[in-house]
Amino acid sequence: MTCPLSRLIFWVLLPVTALQGLWLKRHALRLPGATGARQGVTGQGRDFHFLAIGDSIIDGVGAGSIEASLPVQFATALAESIGRRVHWRVDGASGHAVRDLLERVDGIPDIAPVDLVLVSIGVNDVTGLSGTRHWRRSLHALLQKIRSRWPSARILFAGLPPMANFPLPPQPLRWSLGLRATTLDHIAEEVVSTCPVAMHVPTRIDPRQHGFCEDGFHPSAESCTLWARELAVLQTGSTNT
Repeated sequence: MTCPLSRLIFWVLLPVTALQGLWLKRHALRLPGATGARQGVTGQGRDFHFLAIGDSIIDGVGAGSIEASLPVQFATALAESIGRRVHWRVDGASGHAVRDLLERVDGIPDIAPVDLVLVSIGVNDVTGLSGTRHWRRSLHALLQKIRSRWPSARILFAGLPPMANFPLPPQPLRWSLGLRATTLDHIAEEVVSTCPVAMHVPTRIDPRQHGFCEDGFHPSAESCTLWARELAVLQTGSTNT
């Protein structure tokens, strides 16, 4: 967890970082979500149903086409790894925070029994200064709601990215975002560990080593390829083939 001194510095810097955040919100480049159908099939073999829900990563912001987005690249890599016919569905929206996803889950249309749910959420809770208690309660509620909607599904929670290394935000905003992301991700890891069918997977996409989009805030399609392959490797051992 973050040390008390770091938390103190975070709050002392808040007037400055809040102004920087407002400026970025008005002037930063905004990329659209990916183009293409939000559901499809990949691979051969017995049917496997995969659902991806959450924020701009799920929506494929910066990927161009939906086929290049993280969830669809993951579905493709997973189909190859487990030898199954993966039916995938993408339900994400740029700007979604955990409270938005909680509301959205109930509205996702019924499909065949889901085998795996990929969740990406939290970056907008960082930028929106969601409180840690709200974040913890909301994650518990989200996991419960997912299990209620899709009781046979495993849940894969993508950890918050290293926002302290994002190219876009200036200092000290970049440092503050990184600190907050680390704090929320520690909480997410704790909450997810209490759910027997869920797994927290750290997000290792780092702009110092991997390509990012021109907006300086989203990983490139090539970086999502690496990310998708890593997720597929992790899931292969726990998937009943």
